[in-house]
Amino acid sequence: MTKTPYLVDWAITESCNLTCRHCRGMVAGDLRRDRAMRLVEEIAALKPGWVIIEGGEPLLRTDLFDLLTALRNKDIDVNLISNGLLLTDTVLSRLRELDVKVMISIDGATAATYEAIRAGSSFKKAVAAARRCAEARLLSAINCTILKMNYREIPGVFDLAASVGAPKINFIGLKPCHNYPAELLTAEECGEAIRLACESAKRTGLQFFFDEPFFGAVVKEWGLPLPAASGDAGIVASATNACIFGEYLFIEPSGDVKPCSFAPIAVGNVKEKSLTAIWDEMQTLPFFCQIKEPGQRTGRCRDCQYLAQCKGCRSRTRVITGDWFASDPVCPLLKKNSKVKEG
Repeated sequence: MTKTPYLVDWAITESCNLTCRHCRGMVAGDLRRDRAMRLVEEIAALKPGWVIIEGGEPLLRTDLFDLLTALRNKDIDVNLISNGLLLTDTVLSRLRELDVKVMISIDGATAATYEAIRAGSSFKKAVAAARRCAEARLLSAINCTILKMNYREIPGVFDLAASVGAPKINFIGLKPCHNYPAELLTAEECGEAIRLACESAKRTGLQFFFDEPFFGAVVKEWGLPLPAASGDAGIVASATNACIFGEYLFIEPSGDVKPCSFAPIAVGNVKEKSLTAIWDEMQTLPFFCQIKEPGQRTGRCRDCQYLAQCKGCRSRTRVITGDWFASDPVCPLLKKNSKVKEG
């Protein structure tokens, strides 16, 4: 093993109580309990920075707390992503006993927008769940996936987060999903979303993490206000905004292992070999060595002074262009026939 993963993101169940516009879809069939418990041992052996438990809706898996207990017994920092609708007092009490932090997904500042994105949900219940988590000191962040229909509500999301006592907001760039082209922001809209987030953070004093590889470059190039970061971002490595394709592991409910939560490829399945073996093999494959090297990029990215600290979203680029090494088409700094100015 050459290095440890930034994190392990484990979708423990395909089951969900909602239908969301931005759902990436999952391979059917959850891991059996015995394999899932062994997988905890394998995750611990890799010593990731932290583990994200998600779904589907993770609270629908009946042995969730057995898995959480096993992870915490290995002294692994665990964050649970939930839509919040199943967070009863009993569930909150058990999460608090285990010291498992919770991220509640609220994709919008209004009921109309949120419920249009998350069919079957209740904005009122989701907000109430976030508030109860905050009161129990379990809420690590509100997660908001950014789509065309909600990015203008970013200032309102900051106000909402402040009102429930959330310490942080994680803005997650939309990655490949059903009807992806229609939902995805343009480069100009991405730039506006980043501007709105920075200005709203300055206004409210709230921390946020913007999960786009070009975020830091846009902030620097445009001179946007940005409060000093504090604590762990909770979604991706807090030390970098750069694309970490192949530097962490995403585990599907079925056991498929991917180099990115939204990658259109799997590198193995834990039903066939150990997670450690899959990770070690992935580190030595020529494709992953090549994709981690910024100098392998093509197109306008090659002329960008921020290339090494960004790299562009590889999964999105592959889906849109068909080329793993092309420039990220939605980067706000790479407009057609233009180059990023030298600083």
